[in-house]
Formats: sequence, C-alpha cells, structure tokens
Amino acid sequence: MVSCLLGLGSNLGDRVGNLLLALDELRRHPEIHVARVSSLIETTPVGGPPGQRNFFNAAAVVETTLAPPDLWALFAEIEKKLGRLRNERWGPRTLDLDLLLYGDAIVETPDLEIPHPRMHERRFVLAPAAEVAAQWRDPRTNQTVDQLLVSLSDHSPGAVGMRVILSPADMQQTVIALRREGRRVAVVPTMGALHEGHLSLVQIARQRADVVVATIFVNPTQFGPSEDLAKYPRTLEADLQALSTAGCNLVFLPSVADIYPPGFSTYVEPPAVAAPWEGACRPGHFRGVATVVLKLFHLVPADVACFGQKDFQQLLVIRRMVEDLAIPIEIIACPTVREADGLAISSRNRYLSAPERQQAAAIPRALDLAERLTTEGERSTATIVGQMDRILSQAGISRIDYVAVADPQTLAEKSVVDGPAVVLIAAYVGTTRLIDNRLIYMS
Repeated sequence: MVSCLLGLGSNLGDRVGNLLLALDELRRHPEIHVARVSSLIETTPVGGPPGQRNFFNAAAVVETTLAPPDLWALFAEIEKKLGRLRNERWGPRTLDLDLLLYGDAIVETPDLEIPHPRMHERRFVLAPAAEVAAQWRDPRTNQTVDQLLVSLSDHSPGAVGMRVILSPADMQQTVIALRREGRRVAVVPTMGALHEGHLSLVQIARQRADVVVATIFVNPTQFGPSEDLAKYPRTLEADLQALSTAGCNLVFLPSVADIYPPGFSTYVEPPAVAAPWEGACRPGHFRGVATVVLKLFHLVPADVACFGQKDFQQLLVIRRMVEDLAIPIEIIACPTVREADGLAISSRNRYLSAPERQQAAAIPRALDLAERLTTEGERSTATIVGQMDRILSQAGISRIDYVAVADPQTLAEKSVVDGPAVVLIAAYVGTTRLIDNRLIYMS
C-alpha cells in the first residue's frame, strides 16, 4: 500500500455535497482506504472566468495499491460520474480531483505529473493539505507541506475563508486549540434550513466572541413518532452560503453516526421546566434536545452559545441543564426576528400557503393584544387567554395546542398576572405547527 495525498474541490451545485460524494466513491473502491480527510475550506477561485462562486476545497490521505495512472483514471471516472468533463484547465467545475503526492514518487508523463506541478503555489491546496499531511515532503524540493504553506506570500491568490469540519474529534481539538490561544469562541447550534433568525444569532455571536462556530445537524431524537423527520427541510448549500456571508468562521457538520454511533444508549433526562407545554404536546422532544445539545457542547467546547427566544421553553431547558450539570458555557438569549407583520421567522413558514400566511399573522396579533391588555391593567389570565383565543378564532385558527400565561422561570401556569410573565402560543395554521411567545413585564 502506498500513502497518497489527494486534493478535492468544487464550486458548482452542492459544493460540499459533491466533495462528500467523491469521498464516498473512493471509500467504496476495494483498493483504496481513506485514512484522513481535512476540513472543507471555502476559497476564492484562481483563474478562469470572472464571477465564479467560491470553491470548497479539501485534502485527503489515502492508502492504495493502485498505480498512479490507474488512480488518475479512477479520479477522472469519479469526476465524470459527478458531472465534470475534463475539457477545461480553469473555471467552474462540479468536482476537481488532483493527485498531489504519491508516496515519495516523482512521475513525469504527458498525462500525469507528480508531485502536482502547481501544488507549491496554491494556498487553496496547501491549507487543507497541512491539516492532514503537514510533515509530508515534496520529493522535488524536500520541503514539507507546512513549509510550503508558510512560504506563500500574503498576496498569493486563493484567499481562505470559512471552514466546514466533519470530524467530531477535529472539531473538539480545533476549539480547544483556539481557546488555548486566548481566542473567545461562540457556538450557534442549528438544524439547518437557515433563515434571518439564525443569521441574527451569528451576528450576535460575532459581537460576543472572536470565532463563531455554527453547527448543522438534523437531530432525529427530538422528533416524535408522528413528526416526519424525512420531511424536515435540508438546504445545506444555501445554508453554507448564508453562513459565509454572515461572517461565520467554522461550521460543524457531523453525521447521525457521529452523534449517535452504534450502541448509543445514554440520554439526558431534561429538567422539570421541560414537562409542560411543548413537553406535554411532544413527549420525548426535550430529552432529544437536551441530549444533542449537551453532546454538541462537549464537541464544541465554546465560551458562549447563542439561542433564540422564539423557542422560549427550549431556552429555559438548556439554561437549567447548564446550571444543573455545571457546564462551563454562557447561554445568550437572542431576540426573536420577525416579518414586517410580526410573524416570527421560522423554517416552518415555508410550508404556509399564501392564505395560510395571512392567517398566521393572527398569532403575533394575539400576543400584541395580551401585552396591551396587561399594560391597561388586566390581571386575569383567563380574560387575557379568552381574548387571544378570539383573535385566533377570527382568523380561522382552530387547532390550538395551548395559549397560556406562565411564570417566565418555571413555566407554571399563572391565574393572575402579578409579576413578569411569558405568554405562550402553539397552534396549527393548516397543517403547519407554529409556536411563539411574548415576555410581559409589569409597569
């Protein structure tokens, strides 16, 4: 077996998806073992027509019994399968596979040259390669990959941007190293399908830390039996584009097997504040939330974590878990981001038809009414809830899980507004379940 260093890149279509598919193709080959994969690094294009999208580039260490021409032929076959024909030297491509190093061999043929002739001048190649093969040497120059990277001019083409990290161990070690350097790290856990609400968390995280990590993981354990995990929107390419534009530094993209490996059987029993409202309507939901968040906090051991107030009960559950288990992380509550008519921005809003979208605006109107009634002196929660129900009913919203006024610390239902309170709504508009809330303070 010979150890080889490969370069991978994509800037068309689902860029990260293309790289992951290429790695899967390599793993399926009987004469190839993929030993290590770098993070996926966003880089600016070098050469080719103007207006190209950024690339995602990666490097992989593989062990193989294939000779260099056979390995190169396999690369061309995988590229073709994923939509690329090698009829251009520069420019956009769904996939680019390069053989950078093949052991310490030097190969010079019309079709193949090893080491790759331009490896030493490409930051987008050397940056990911340094993660997995820093001490490998270019047999022509006898310089290590790390030395080649350090020797690049600051003005060399191919600027490096956001990194996508796949490996839990790499993610954990990266954050630990950053904090040892004195960098303050913030994490924004998400399930993808990102919108302006998520991006506002990234902006707040940037104000609180030097490095922002977003996680994208659709957590199967927080979906109930009647909730269709398969239908949850997955928009990875758009999510990564949005995070890059928002200034996110690192994205953690684990697989289900990474988070719940075979034999996984340890779960977090959520705190008492998880029992009512969402806990009653969605049994097991907060058990799944608490478990995955705790695991993410271990894999991304950040200084602070940002969560939106739209999921108010979830925020309380996480805060209480952090307090009860003495987890050394600060939880930042971030304001709910709303549409012009007051509807809380949610990944679920995309399921609303145009008439349903108009109906949904009754939810923030009901919250507005509750706040106004309290400001005007109404103290009976029965009266407040009755008036909110009326607003929803008038809009044709009849399937309601709960409308309630509760204590903002314990979520115990209140009969009288005699201090700070949180007004909670969970209702269906058509077949789409929406939740919202409003904190109310006594004047």
